[in-house]
Amino acid sequence: MVSAMSEPAAFTMEECLDYFRKALAEPESAPPWTDWWAIHGDWVERTFPMIDYVRLKHRGLLGAEQILHKLGELSNRGG
Repeated sequence: MVSAMSEPAAFTMEECLDYFRKALAEPESAPPWTDWWAIHGDWVERTFPMIDYVRLKHRGLLGAEQILHKLGELSNRGG
């Protein structure tokens, strides 16, 4: 539920990455991307490098997965 998420003013980069991890590993236990983005998109724009902001804005959770991979948290999937 959206109201259970942290307010952007009290949000940290680690909380953001935690949401990405949870949404990718256990999607049913995390708020839907569109709800999360509606609340946190402006914060992400101010906080992340522009390339990552654009990646998230246009690719959603695929962009989140790419960011976690770039940080060395995910291995290559598939072939």
